[in-house]
Amino acid sequence: MQRKFIVITRNLNMGNLRTSLATVVVLAVITLLSASCQESLEERCARESREFNEKKCPAKVAEGVMLDSLIFERENHTLHYYYTFSGKADDPEAIEKLNPRKILIDEVRNSTSIKTYKDAGYKFHYTYHSASKNTALADVVVTEKDYK
Repeated sequence: MQRKFIVITRNLNMGNLRTSLATVVVLAVITLLSASCQESLEERCARESREFNEKKCPAKVAEGVMLDSLIFERENHTLHYYYTFSGKADDPEAIEKLNPRKILIDEVRNSTSIKTYKDAGYKFHYTYHSASKNTALADVVVTEKDYK
């Protein structure tokens, strides 16, 4: 599942950040997709997101970017990724200039690893928090309308 990313710093190349985030997302999706045949997609998603959190979170995505958790919101079929940005990555102006909504929509649209969830109409929600200000840097929901 491809979620949350965005950082511009002098020492961090944006291409490397995208690659790092894409890798984390692919690993999360592989974990979520390797489930039992007897579970519903909803049950599988809930179990695998819980297991992902227990085994892999928090996970450093890039310098100054931490994936804190992946939560499945059963009531609205949403995979919600929570990130914390710190240090040079904790720059609201740089993040806004990157247009995180467009980047995340493109990532979800182009991801084959989350096809099962996209086919089922799931939403993908990304929340980026500032470590220094304890505020939201970005909050993006990618819906079926966005990625179809």
